[in-house]
Amino acid sequence: MESKPLRETQDEPRSDATAQDVADAAGVSRIMVSRAFNPNASIRADKRTAILSVAERFGYHPDMAARSMVTGRSNLVAILVPALARAWESQEVDALIAALQRQGLAALVFRVSTDEPASAGLPQVRAYKPAAVVAFMDLIAPNDLASMFGNSPAIYPHYGLEPPVPEPGVVVDRLHINQHSGIRSAVKLLAGSGKRRIAYIAGSDTRLASRTENANSDHDRFTALTNALAEQGIELTARLEGDFDYDTARQQVVNFLRGGGEADAFFAANDSSAFGAMDAVRYDLNRSVPDQIAIVGFDNIREAAWRAYDLTTVGVPVETRVAALMRLLKARLSDPKAPGRVETVTASLIVRSSA
Repeated sequence: MESKPLRETQDEPRSDATAQDVADAAGVSRIMVSRAFNPNASIRADKRTAILSVAERFGYHPDMAARSMVTGRSNLVAILVPALARAWESQEVDALIAALQRQGLAALVFRVSTDEPASAGLPQVRAYKPAAVVAFMDLIAPNDLASMFGNSPAIYPHYGLEPPVPEPGVVVDRLHINQHSGIRSAVKLLAGSGKRRIAYIAGSDTRLASRTENANSDHDRFTALTNALAEQGIELTARLEGDFDYDTARQQVVNFLRGGGEADAFFAANDSSAFGAMDAVRYDLNRSVPDQIAIVGFDNIREAAWRAYDLTTVGVPVETRVAALMRLLKARLSDPKAPGRVETVTASLIVRSSA
């Protein structure tokens, strides 16, 4: 049965336009209008374009809040981050929001500071009843997330050599980030170039119980580094607390080397700290990189490839991480009551001129 041709109209935008108005003007059913606004619905591309064109002339867009009340399903995905100013978080969240929007989902971003109690900003999140929560949080345990969000399932990163084992009855999906192989490659690179006095610029004080109990990213990087050094018969020269911050890391490196500390390589918990270390070595201490002191970072943010730094670093491409998050999210939305799932992504070494 042939579909009706779409009608050409000159309708002016209306604040009260409905899906039925669009359907009548486009010569299609109301259901077809709804499908045109759903990126995942099966509909011919030319028909979707034509219906959306008619809807635009009318000034019509579906009321997602009303749709959620009728269907019982939300199109909101909450994203929890400790900070947005840091380069890695902003780049990953930006890519994730773009991926969500391509699927017809909307993002609600909440900043939950590590300086506040873990649950301080969470009542706001619960109030929106999001379809899912993506929590880039080191200080909120997965089991706590499950109870905090009730019917809103959570996706939580897990850092470690081995993937986590899903717990029965806990609807928390895990993005497992294996950092160990990439860090091992970095240590082999440093050892192969004769570097034996390697210092670590940490992101946070992972020796505190509140940090280590959740096996956060910095704790796991430190563990991976010390294990890789041991494999090469190298002892860690020093550990500096850098707070994932350029200025802090730069000052820590200056204080360490001027205070009599010795290192021929620094491995930093993130790229911003590595930038600080590199500028300390080059500009504050007038030493050469990498001949006298090599620098390795972590994350492979876009700025790491800038000619001014050309930083050797370890990381998982942001596209790979976001694709894995989206697979977890799609699976969870299609089957909200399924057992917890795990997706694994693996970090690798990106060699540039700093090491």
